Amino acid sequence: ERIEIFAPVQFSKVSILTGVIKISLKTLLECIRLRTFSRYGLQQIQVDSHYLQLYLWRYVADENLVQCLLDEILSSAVHRCLDPVLMEPSVVDIICERG
Repeated sequence: ERIEIFAPVQFSKVSILTGVIKISLKTLLECIRLRTFSRYGLQQIQVDSHYLQLYLWRYVADENLVQCLLDEILSSAVHRCLDPVLMEPSVVDIICERG
């Protein structure tokens, strides 16, 4: 499914935040595609993605959009990693709860 990043925005808080978040996540994705990660760099991206997933959904009109972009970010990081070993989801949850 193709996500339109530069879609027109309405003059409302949710629409503007959705536009800014889409552009920000797409920029992060493009930066990740240009890097090579170690195992720990990948795990940091995993934690960061989960943290963003926990808190960004309330600021956008369509939370599936955020989920799709964050999944693409993590998938890209896995492909760009030299030693792709992800953490257990329960460990990621604990780390994000403390932050």
